[in-house]
Amino acid sequence: MTNSTDAELFGAIADRMASELALDASGHDIHHAWRVFSLGRRLADKEGADGLVVGAAALTHDLHRVVGGDEFVHPRDTLPTVRDILENVDFPTERIEAVCHCVAVHEEYDFDYGHGDERGADTIEAAIIQDADNLDAIGAVGIARAFAYGGAHDNPMWTADPSPDWVAWSKAETGGSTLEHLEEKLVHLQENMNTDTGRRLAAERHAFLLEFRERFEREWVGEA
Repeated sequence: MTNSTDAELFGAIADRMASELALDASGHDIHHAWRVFSLGRRLADKEGADGLVVGAAALTHDLHRVVGGDEFVHPRDTLPTVRDILENVDFPTERIEAVCHCVAVHEEYDFDYGHGDERGADTIEAAIIQDADNLDAIGAVGIARAFAYGGAHDNPMWTADPSPDWVAWSKAETGGSTLEHLEEKLVHLQENMNTDTGRRLAAERHAFLLEFRERFEREWVGEA
């Protein structure tokens, strides 16, 4: 449960983040941050983690998405801004570095998709932020976000030939499509869950993701 003081802190952080993320069209907007917040706080309650750290990290984790334009910026490069945001809302000083660790490692994966130059989650709070962020990337909302991201970056939905002589696609033929992103990353997120609660929540979302993929491929070639 969030007490009034915590709620004020989260509200102040969110106000700043809403401004920072206002121009995002890739599915990493303030609505995503609040969903990660809700999922993260839910996981924190179940897993015995620090809900204040998790909540603050959830709201600030995607600053790197909006500061580099089309160039990738590592989450750790946004930590000075994260610290500034937290200090300006009088967030407890002794917990700021715990939030920063969550932000720095939230995009590290066990499979070959992460950036590979940052250590993994050293705390339960960082593990929970990874889980909450990954949960919002699968299931119905996650699929919608994937296509929003693809549209924002001018990626095609898929590049498989839908003609009658269509042959099963390969990754080499997809050319950065949203379906390639689904195959390369999203279908692997369930196996990357850190917590028991995260794994339970991921199972249903993962099943929906696989069902969507199968239906999409059938409809793409006019078989459904």
